[in-house]
Amino acid sequence: MLTSAATSPTETVDARSVIPVDIVERYHRARPTSAATFARARASMPGAETRAVTYYWPFPTVIDRGEGAELVDVDGLRYIDVVNNYTSLVHGNAQPEVAAALGPVLRRGTVFPALHDSQIALAEALVARIPAVELLRFTNSGSEASALALRIARRATGRRSITIAEGGYHGAVPPFTSGEPEITRTPYNDISALQSTITDDTAAVFMEPFLGAGGVIPGDPVFLHAVQRRAREVGAIFVLDEIQSLRNAPRGMADSLGLQPDLITLAKLIGGGLPIGAVGGRADLLELTSPLVPGRLDHAGTLNGNVAACVAGRAALRRLDAAAIDWLNTAAEGLALGIEAAGEAAGLPVTVTRAGSILNVHPGSAPVRAPRDAGRAAGCRAALHLGLLVEGIYTTPRGMINLSTALTPRQLDRVRDGYTTVLERLVNAPALLAEATGDAA
Repeated sequence: MLTSAATSPTETVDARSVIPVDIVERYHRARPTSAATFARARASMPGAETRAVTYYWPFPTVIDRGEGAELVDVDGLRYIDVVNNYTSLVHGNAQPEVAAALGPVLRRGTVFPALHDSQIALAEALVARIPAVELLRFTNSGSEASALALRIARRATGRRSITIAEGGYHGAVPPFTSGEPEITRTPYNDISALQSTITDDTAAVFMEPFLGAGGVIPGDPVFLHAVQRRAREVGAIFVLDEIQSLRNAPRGMADSLGLQPDLITLAKLIGGGLPIGAVGGRADLLELTSPLVPGRLDHAGTLNGNVAACVAGRAALRRLDAAAIDWLNTAAEGLALGIEAAGEAAGLPVTVTRAGSILNVHPGSAPVRAPRDAGRAAGCRAALHLGLLVEGIYTTPRGMINLSTALTPRQLDRVRDGYTTVLERLVNAPALLAEATGDAA
Protein backbone atom coordinates (compact mmCIF):
# COMPACT_ATOMS: atom_id res chain seq x y z
CA MET A 1 0.00 0.00 0.00
CA LEU A 2 1.40 3.42 -0.98
CA THR A 3 1.31 6.03 1.76
CA SER A 4 1.02 9.80 1.60
CA ALA A 5 4.78 10.01 2.08
CA ALA A 6 5.11 8.80 -1.50
CA THR A 7 3.32 11.73 -3.10
CA SER A 8 4.70 15.03 -4.28
CA PRO A 9 3.27 18.09 -6.04
CA THR A 10 5.79 17.54 -8.85
CA GLU A 11 5.07 13.89 -9.58
CA THR A 12 3.88 13.09 -13.10
CA VAL A 13 0.64 11.42 -14.12
CA ASP A 14 2.56 9.43 -16.74
CA ALA A 15 4.78 7.74 -14.16
CA ARG A 16 1.85 6.83 -11.90
CA SER A 17 -0.24 5.42 -14.70
CA VAL A 18 2.29 3.43 -16.71
CA ILE A 19 4.85 1.96 -14.30
CA PRO A 20 3.74 -1.59 -13.51
CA VAL A 21 2.18 -1.80 -10.06
CA ASP A 22 4.39 -4.69 -8.97
CA ILE A 23 7.54 -2.61 -9.61
CA VAL A 24 6.17 0.33 -7.62
CA GLU A 25 5.10 -1.90 -4.74
CA ARG A 26 8.45 -3.71 -4.61
CA TYR A 27 10.26 -0.38 -4.69
CA HIS A 28 8.14 1.11 -1.92
CA ARG A 29 8.05 -1.98 0.31
CA ALA A 30 11.87 -2.23 0.48
CA ARG A 31 12.43 1.48 1.29
CA PRO A 32 10.45 2.55 4.37
CA THR A 33 13.30 4.72 5.68
CA SER A 34 13.71 6.50 2.34
CA ALA A 35 9.96 7.18 2.26
CA ALA A 36 10.03 8.60 5.78
CA THR A 37 13.15 10.67 5.07
CA PHE A 38 11.55 12.08 1.92
CA ALA A 39 8.48 13.10 3.94
CA ARG A 40 10.71 14.75 6.55
CA ALA A 41 12.68 16.65 3.89
CA ARG A 42 9.50 18.18 2.45
CA ALA A 43 9.15 20.22 5.63
CA SER A 44 12.39 22.11 4.94
CA MET A 45 13.00 21.89 1.18
CA PRO A 46 10.46 22.44 -1.63
CA GLY A 47 9.52 19.06 -3.01
CA ALA A 48 12.17 17.57 -0.70
CA GLU A 49 15.00 18.38 -3.10
CA THR A 50 17.53 21.05 -3.88
CA ARG A 51 18.64 19.72 -7.27
CA ALA A 52 16.11 19.11 -10.03
CA VAL A 53 17.51 15.79 -11.27
CA THR A 54 17.30 14.09 -7.87
CA TYR A 55 13.50 13.77 -7.75
CA TYR A 56 11.51 10.93 -9.30
CA TRP A 57 8.21 9.26 -8.49
CA PRO A 58 7.09 7.76 -6.11
CA PHE A 59 9.94 9.14 -3.96
CA PRO A 60 13.73 9.17 -4.34
CA THR A 61 15.96 6.58 -2.75
CA VAL A 62 17.96 8.36 -0.04
CA ILE A 63 21.67 7.52 -0.17
CA ASP A 64 23.65 6.99 3.03
CA ARG A 65 27.15 6.38 1.64
CA GLY A 66 29.23 5.51 -1.39
CA GLU A 67 31.92 2.85 -1.61
CA GLY A 68 33.85 2.60 -4.87
CA ALA A 69 31.40 1.48 -7.55
CA GLU A 70 28.56 1.00 -5.07
CA LEU A 71 26.03 3.13 -3.21
CA VAL A 72 24.23 2.16 -0.01
CA ASP A 73 20.88 3.72 0.86
CA VAL A 74 19.37 4.48 4.28
CA ASP A 75 17.50 1.16 4.21
CA GLY A 76 20.78 -0.73 3.75
CA LEU A 77 20.12 -1.61 0.09
CA ARG A 78 23.19 -1.72 -2.15
CA TYR A 79 23.40 -0.51 -5.76
CA ILE A 80 25.97 -0.57 -8.53
CA ASP A 81 26.53 3.12 -9.24
CA VAL A 82 26.46 4.03 -12.92
CA VAL A 83 25.51 7.66 -12.28
CA ASN A 84 28.72 8.69 -10.52
CA ASN A 85 27.16 12.05 -9.76
CA TYR A 86 26.59 12.86 -13.42
CA THR A 87 30.23 12.36 -14.58
CA SER A 88 31.99 14.07 -11.66
CA LEU A 89 33.10 10.86 -9.89
CA VAL A 90 35.19 9.38 -12.68
CA HIS A 91 36.93 7.11 -10.14
CA GLY A 92 33.84 6.18 -8.17
CA ASN A 93 32.83 7.00 -4.61
CA ALA A 94 35.28 7.76 -1.80
CA GLN A 95 38.27 6.94 -3.99
CA PRO A 96 41.10 6.07 -1.57
CA GLU A 97 43.80 8.30 -3.10
CA VAL A 98 41.44 11.26 -3.22
CA ALA A 99 40.32 10.60 0.36
CA ALA A 100 43.93 10.31 1.52
CA ALA A 101 44.84 13.58 -0.16
CA LEU A 102 41.97 15.33 1.63
CA GLY A 103 42.98 14.12 5.11
CA PRO A 104 45.74 16.69 5.69
CA VAL A 105 43.59 19.42 4.16
CA LEU A 106 40.94 18.96 6.84
CA ARG A 107 43.60 19.50 9.49
CA ARG A 108 45.50 22.38 7.83
CA GLY A 109 42.58 24.34 6.39
CA THR A 110 40.14 23.88 3.53
CA VAL A 111 40.04 27.43 2.21
CA PHE A 112 42.16 30.57 2.53
CA PRO A 113 41.66 34.18 1.42
CA ALA A 114 44.92 33.93 -0.51
CA LEU A 115 46.80 32.19 -3.27
CA HIS A 116 48.01 28.72 -2.24
CA ASP A 117 50.19 25.99 -3.71
CA SER A 118 47.34 23.50 -4.27
CA GLN A 119 45.56 26.04 -6.46
CA ILE A 120 48.68 26.61 -8.53
CA ALA A 121 49.36 22.87 -8.85
CA LEU A 122 45.89 22.14 -10.26
CA ALA A 123 46.09 25.11 -12.62
CA GLU A 124 49.51 23.95 -13.85
CA ALA A 125 48.21 20.42 -14.38
CA LEU A 126 45.28 21.63 -16.46
CA VAL A 127 47.39 24.01 -18.54
CA ALA A 128 49.84 21.17 -19.22
CA ARG A 129 47.09 18.72 -20.08
CA ILE A 130 44.79 20.75 -22.35
CA PRO A 131 46.52 22.41 -25.33
CA ALA A 132 43.90 25.15 -25.77
CA VAL A 133 44.25 26.28 -22.15
CA GLU A 134 47.02 28.87 -21.85
CA LEU A 135 45.69 30.40 -18.63
CA LEU A 136 42.69 29.62 -16.47
CA ARG A 137 40.56 30.96 -13.66
CA PHE A 138 38.69 28.88 -11.09
CA THR A 139 35.02 29.07 -10.15
CA ASN A 140 32.84 26.90 -7.90
CA SER A 141 30.78 25.07 -10.53
CA GLY A 142 30.24 24.55 -14.22
CA SER A 143 27.36 27.00 -14.10
CA GLU A 144 29.65 29.68 -12.72
CA ALA A 145 32.28 28.83 -15.33
CA SER A 146 29.74 29.38 -18.11
CA ALA A 147 28.73 32.70 -16.58
CA LEU A 148 32.37 33.85 -16.40
CA ALA A 149 33.11 32.72 -19.95
CA LEU A 150 30.15 34.75 -21.16
CA ARG A 151 31.30 37.83 -19.24
CA ILE A 152 34.76 37.52 -20.79
CA ALA A 153 33.29 37.13 -24.28
CA ARG A 154 31.03 40.12 -23.86
CA ARG A 155 33.91 42.26 -22.60
CA ALA A 156 36.18 41.13 -25.46
CA THR A 157 33.64 41.68 -28.24
CA GLY A 158 31.44 44.48 -26.90
CA ARG A 159 28.42 42.40 -27.94
CA ARG A 160 25.62 40.77 -25.95
CA SER A 161 24.06 37.95 -27.98
CA ILE A 162 24.83 34.27 -27.36
CA THR A 163 24.32 31.21 -29.53
CA ILE A 164 23.91 27.76 -28.02
CA ALA A 165 22.66 24.45 -29.38
CA GLU A 166 19.08 23.29 -29.13
CA GLY A 167 19.18 20.86 -26.23
CA GLY A 168 22.52 22.23 -25.05
CA TYR A 169 23.05 22.74 -21.33
CA HIS A 170 25.60 25.12 -19.83
CA GLY A 171 24.44 25.42 -16.26
CA ALA A 172 21.65 26.65 -14.05
CA VAL A 173 22.37 30.39 -14.09
CA PRO A 174 20.94 33.21 -16.20
CA PRO A 175 21.01 33.84 -19.07
CA PHE A 176 21.41 30.15 -19.93
CA THR A 177 18.19 29.16 -18.17
CA SER A 178 16.07 32.29 -18.47
CA GLY A 179 15.03 32.20 -22.13
CA GLU A 180 16.11 35.80 -22.55
CA PRO A 181 15.98 37.28 -26.07
CA GLU A 182 19.77 37.54 -26.27
CA ILE A 183 19.98 33.73 -26.53
CA THR A 184 19.75 32.13 -29.98
CA ARG A 185 19.47 28.36 -30.28
CA THR A 186 20.87 26.55 -33.30
CA PRO A 187 19.97 22.96 -34.26
CA TYR A 188 22.74 20.58 -33.21
CA ASN A 189 24.65 18.95 -36.08
CA ASP A 190 22.92 21.24 -38.62
CA ILE A 191 25.55 23.20 -40.54
CA SER A 192 23.02 24.94 -42.76
CA ALA A 193 21.52 26.82 -39.81
CA LEU A 194 24.78 28.43 -38.68
CA GLN A 195 24.66 31.36 -41.10
CA SER A 196 21.47 32.65 -39.50
CA THR A 197 22.14 31.67 -35.88
CA ILE A 198 25.74 32.95 -35.57
CA THR A 199 25.87 36.54 -36.79
CA ASP A 200 27.76 39.81 -36.47
CA ASP A 201 25.79 40.44 -33.26
CA THR A 202 26.99 37.23 -31.58
CA ALA A 203 29.37 37.66 -28.64
CA ALA A 204 29.89 33.98 -27.92
CA VAL A 205 28.99 30.57 -29.25
CA PHE A 206 28.76 27.88 -26.55
CA MET A 207 28.93 24.31 -27.80
CA GLU A 208 29.37 20.84 -26.29
CA PRO A 209 31.34 18.11 -28.13
CA PHE A 210 28.21 16.02 -27.49
CA LEU A 211 24.85 16.99 -26.03
CA GLY A 212 25.05 15.74 -22.46
CA ALA A 213 21.74 16.60 -20.83
CA GLY A 214 20.20 16.57 -24.32
CA GLY A 215 20.52 12.79 -24.57
CA VAL A 216 24.27 12.10 -25.05
CA ILE A 217 24.07 12.85 -28.77
CA PRO A 218 27.57 12.91 -30.32
CA GLY A 219 28.57 15.98 -32.27
CA ASP A 220 29.60 15.49 -35.88
CA PRO A 221 33.23 16.69 -36.09
CA VAL A 222 32.41 18.43 -39.39
CA PHE A 223 29.63 20.34 -37.63
CA LEU A 224 31.83 21.32 -34.68
CA HIS A 225 34.54 22.62 -37.02
CA ALA A 226 31.88 24.55 -38.95
CA VAL A 227 30.73 26.16 -35.70
CA GLN A 228 34.29 27.20 -34.90
CA ARG A 229 34.84 28.52 -38.41
CA ARG A 230 31.59 30.51 -38.41
CA ALA A 231 32.40 32.02 -35.01
CA ARG A 232 35.78 33.15 -36.35
CA GLU A 233 34.13 34.67 -39.45
CA VAL A 234 31.88 36.96 -37.41
CA GLY A 235 34.38 37.71 -34.64
CA ALA A 236 32.51 35.78 -31.93
CA ILE A 237 34.23 33.89 -29.11
CA PHE A 238 34.01 30.11 -29.53
CA VAL A 239 33.49 28.45 -26.13
CA LEU A 240 33.79 24.67 -25.97
CA ASP A 241 32.03 23.17 -22.96
CA GLU A 242 34.26 20.32 -21.74
CA ILE A 243 32.59 20.03 -18.35
CA GLN A 244 31.55 16.45 -19.08
CA SER A 245 33.68 15.56 -22.08
CA LEU A 246 37.17 16.10 -20.60
CA ARG A 247 37.10 12.52 -19.28
CA ASN A 248 36.82 11.03 -22.78
CA ALA A 249 40.29 11.85 -24.13
CA PRO A 250 43.71 12.27 -22.47
CA ARG A 251 43.99 15.93 -23.53
CA GLY A 252 40.28 16.65 -23.79
CA MET A 253 37.89 16.47 -26.71
CA ALA A 254 39.05 19.76 -28.21
CA ASP A 255 42.44 18.20 -28.87
CA SER A 256 41.11 14.85 -30.11
CA LEU A 257 38.74 16.64 -32.51
CA GLY A 258 41.39 19.09 -33.71
CA LEU A 259 39.42 22.09 -32.42
CA GLN A 260 41.01 25.32 -31.18
CA PRO A 261 38.38 27.02 -29.01
CA ASP A 262 38.96 30.49 -27.66
CA LEU A 263 37.69 29.43 -24.24
CA ILE A 264 37.01 26.08 -22.55
CA THR A 265 34.74 25.56 -19.57
CA LEU A 266 35.63 22.83 -17.06
CA ALA A 267 34.12 21.38 -13.89
CA LYS A 268 32.99 18.04 -12.42
CA LEU A 269 35.95 15.61 -12.53
CA ILE A 270 38.58 18.36 -12.03
CA GLY A 271 37.31 18.69 -8.44
CA GLY A 272 37.58 15.00 -7.56
CA GLY A 273 34.02 15.01 -6.23
CA LEU A 274 34.11 18.48 -4.65
CA PRO A 275 32.50 21.62 -6.10
CA ILE A 276 34.68 23.34 -8.70
CA GLY A 277 34.67 24.96 -12.11
CA ALA A 278 37.14 26.74 -14.34
CA VAL A 279 37.45 28.83 -17.48
CA GLY A 280 40.58 28.35 -19.53
CA GLY A 281 41.74 29.39 -22.94
CA ARG A 282 43.58 32.11 -24.81
CA ALA A 283 45.89 34.11 -22.61
CA ASP A 284 44.74 37.48 -24.01
CA LEU A 285 41.14 36.69 -23.08
CA LEU A 286 41.95 35.45 -19.57
CA GLU A 287 44.20 38.46 -19.00
CA LEU A 288 41.07 40.62 -19.16
CA THR A 289 40.43 39.39 -15.58
CA SER A 290 43.96 40.07 -14.34
CA PRO A 291 44.45 42.56 -11.46
CA LEU A 292 47.48 43.81 -13.40
CA VAL A 293 45.29 45.01 -16.29
CA PRO A 294 43.72 48.50 -16.02
CA GLY A 295 39.94 48.35 -16.11
CA ARG A 296 39.97 44.62 -15.61
CA LEU A 297 36.85 42.47 -15.48
CA ASP A 298 36.33 41.73 -11.80
CA HIS A 299 35.65 38.12 -10.92
CA ALA A 300 35.35 37.13 -7.27
CA GLY A 301 34.13 34.13 -5.28
CA THR A 302 34.67 33.21 -1.64
CA LEU A 303 35.49 29.57 -2.42
CA ASN A 304 37.11 29.95 -5.85
CA GLY A 305 40.05 27.55 -6.11
CA ASN A 306 39.68 26.38 -2.52
CA VAL A 307 42.29 24.00 -1.11
CA ALA A 308 40.01 20.99 -0.71
CA ALA A 309 38.66 20.98 -4.28
CA CYS A 310 42.09 21.64 -5.78
CA VAL A 311 43.75 18.82 -3.85
CA ALA A 312 40.96 16.35 -4.66
CA GLY A 313 40.93 17.42 -8.30
CA ARG A 314 44.68 17.02 -8.66
CA ALA A 315 44.49 13.48 -7.25
CA ALA A 316 41.63 12.56 -9.60
CA LEU A 317 43.43 13.93 -12.66
CA ARG A 318 46.59 11.98 -11.87
CA ARG A 319 44.60 8.74 -11.96
CA LEU A 320 42.83 9.63 -15.20
CA ASP A 321 45.64 8.75 -17.59
CA ALA A 322 45.42 7.44 -21.16
CA ALA A 323 45.14 3.82 -20.01
CA ALA A 324 42.27 4.60 -17.64
CA ILE A 325 40.42 6.54 -20.35
CA ASP A 326 40.91 3.73 -22.85
CA TRP A 327 39.52 1.20 -20.35
CA LEU A 328 36.50 3.40 -19.62
CA ASN A 329 35.68 3.98 -23.28
CA THR A 330 36.09 0.31 -24.18
CA ALA A 331 33.94 -0.77 -21.25
CA ALA A 332 31.26 1.72 -22.26
CA GLU A 333 31.22 0.41 -25.81
CA GLY A 334 30.75 -3.14 -24.56
CA LEU A 335 27.99 -2.13 -22.15
CA ALA A 336 26.15 -0.23 -24.87
CA LEU A 337 26.16 -3.26 -27.15
CA GLY A 338 25.09 -5.51 -24.27
CA ILE A 339 22.11 -3.32 -23.33
CA GLU A 340 20.93 -3.06 -26.94
CA ALA A 341 21.22 -6.83 -27.29
CA ALA A 342 19.21 -7.29 -24.09
CA GLY A 343 16.43 -5.11 -25.46
CA GLU A 344 16.37 -7.00 -28.75
CA ALA A 345 16.23 -10.36 -26.96
CA ALA A 346 13.45 -9.18 -24.66
CA GLY A 347 11.36 -7.78 -27.49
CA LEU A 348 11.46 -4.25 -26.09
CA PRO A 349 14.04 -2.42 -28.22
CA VAL A 350 16.35 0.25 -26.85
CA THR A 351 18.88 2.53 -28.53
CA VAL A 352 22.07 3.48 -26.71
CA THR A 353 23.88 6.68 -27.66
CA ARG A 354 27.46 7.03 -26.47
CA ALA A 355 30.25 9.56 -26.18
CA GLY A 356 33.33 7.95 -24.67
CA SER A 357 32.40 6.53 -21.27
CA ILE A 358 29.09 8.42 -21.13
CA LEU A 359 25.96 6.69 -22.46
CA ASN A 360 22.21 7.21 -22.65
CA VAL A 361 19.63 4.44 -22.97
CA HIS A 362 16.59 5.42 -25.05
CA PRO A 363 13.48 3.24 -25.33
CA GLY A 364 12.73 2.32 -28.95
CA SER A 365 14.79 1.42 -32.00
CA ALA A 366 14.46 4.70 -33.91
CA PRO A 367 17.68 6.73 -34.29
CA VAL A 368 18.35 9.42 -31.70
CA ARG A 369 19.67 12.43 -33.58
CA ALA A 370 18.10 15.38 -31.77
CA PRO A 371 16.95 16.24 -28.24
CA ARG A 372 13.31 15.71 -29.26
CA ASP A 373 14.21 12.09 -30.06
CA ALA A 374 15.78 11.73 -26.62
CA GLY A 375 12.52 12.82 -24.97
CA ARG A 376 10.36 10.08 -26.43
CA ALA A 377 8.73 7.24 -24.45
CA ALA A 378 8.80 9.07 -21.11
CA GLY A 379 6.65 6.46 -19.40
CA CYS A 380 8.88 3.59 -20.50
CA ARG A 381 11.93 5.55 -19.39
CA ALA A 382 10.46 6.12 -15.91
CA ALA A 383 9.49 2.46 -15.58
CA LEU A 384 12.94 1.30 -16.69
CA HIS A 385 14.60 3.58 -14.13
CA LEU A 386 12.48 2.42 -11.20
CA GLY A 387 12.79 -1.20 -12.24
CA LEU A 388 16.58 -0.91 -12.34
CA LEU A 389 16.61 0.50 -8.82
CA VAL A 390 14.61 -2.52 -7.67
CA GLU A 391 17.32 -4.68 -9.28
CA GLY A 392 20.11 -2.80 -7.52
CA ILE A 393 21.29 -0.71 -10.47
CA TYR A 394 21.53 3.00 -9.67
CA THR A 395 21.07 4.96 -12.88
CA THR A 396 19.39 8.23 -13.90
CA PRO A 397 15.72 8.90 -14.65
CA ARG A 398 16.61 10.12 -18.14
CA GLY A 399 18.66 7.02 -18.94
CA MET A 400 22.14 8.53 -18.69
CA ILE A 401 25.01 6.25 -17.62
CA ASN A 402 28.48 7.44 -16.57
CA LEU A 403 31.11 4.81 -15.94
CA SER A 404 33.89 4.99 -13.37
CA THR A 405 37.28 3.32 -13.07
CA ALA A 406 36.03 1.67 -9.86
CA LEU A 407 33.71 -0.65 -11.81
CA THR A 408 34.80 -4.24 -12.34
CA PRO A 409 33.96 -6.42 -15.35
CA ARG A 410 31.69 -8.48 -13.09
CA GLN A 411 29.81 -5.37 -11.98
CA LEU A 412 29.40 -4.27 -15.59
CA ASP A 413 27.94 -7.70 -16.34
CA ARG A 414 25.50 -7.21 -13.47
CA VAL A 415 24.43 -3.87 -14.93
CA ARG A 416 23.74 -5.51 -18.29
CA ASP A 417 21.88 -8.36 -16.55
CA GLY A 418 19.83 -5.79 -14.64
CA TYR A 419 18.70 -4.23 -17.89
CA THR A 420 17.88 -7.67 -19.25
CA THR A 421 15.68 -8.51 -16.26
CA VAL A 422 13.80 -5.21 -16.29
CA LEU A 423 13.28 -5.13 -20.06
CA GLU A 424 11.87 -8.65 -19.92
CA ARG A 425 9.49 -7.50 -17.20
CA LEU A 426 8.38 -4.36 -19.02
CA VAL A 427 7.66 -6.13 -22.29
CA ASN A 428 4.61 -7.61 -20.53
CA ALA A 429 3.14 -4.11 -20.03
CA PRO A 430 1.26 -3.38 -23.31
CA ALA A 431 1.23 0.40 -22.85
CA LEU A 432 5.00 0.54 -22.35
CA LEU A 433 5.71 -1.77 -25.24
CA ALA A 434 3.49 0.32 -27.51
CA GLU A 435 5.19 3.51 -26.38
CA ALA A 436 8.69 2.13 -26.97
CA THR A 437 7.87 0.66 -30.37
CA GLY A 438 5.95 3.71 -31.58
CA ASP A 439 2.61 1.92 -31.66
CA ALA A 440 1.00 4.03 -28.95
CA ALA A 441 -2.20 5.74 -30.00
